[in-house]
Amino acid sequence: MRTMLFVDDHPIYREGLKRALFELVHDLDVVVASGTQEALQLVDARADIDLILADYRLADGDGISILRTVAPSHCDVGLGILCADVTSDLIARVKKLGGVACLSKNRDVTQLASAIETLFAGGMVFDEKEFTSARDGSLSIRRQEIVLLAAGGYLDKEISERLNISESTVRNHWQHIFAQLGASNRTEAVFKATRLGLI
Repeated sequence: MRTMLFVDDHPIYREGLKRALFELVHDLDVVVASGTQEALQLVDARADIDLILADYRLADGDGISILRTVAPSHCDVGLGILCADVTSDLIARVKKLGGVACLSKNRDVTQLASAIETLFAGGMVFDEKEFTSARDGSLSIRRQEIVLLAAGGYLDKEISERLNISESTVRNHWQHIFAQLGASNRTEAVFKATRLGLI
């Protein structure tokens, strides 16, 4: 059994990704942590962690600090960042720490599962800044999260606060969601995403 530690402070995204990877990636145990402190405690307590993927922005720090702390004493653990905004600077910082991945949350779950398989096979995956989801009708994990929150009655301002992104970024995601689903408004997008089993 392979073990991946996923660190993200958004519970909906964290648990949703864990469920999706359980279904898509064979022989994978996903352990989750909500922040840097919890992640470092898990790394110290468990000897079976093979891969760590952490969000860049966390409530009690950032993913880079996790990589920086873990790298010197756990050279056998693959280290990477999974975040909304992949930049060339962030990629350079991850590589400098010996990281194997800098992945965009704009990947859909199938693409993310494929990247994780590559990492477990000893490869490296660094996404370009403008990585976009495959146009196969699926939604990126971030967009699934936005639609889920909308389905729960959250307004764009509240969604932006929950996900720690700007309201304009939320609106930009909605435009892509509408285009992907052929929807003209939020209500229709939620309905179609639910009907298609995308959330």
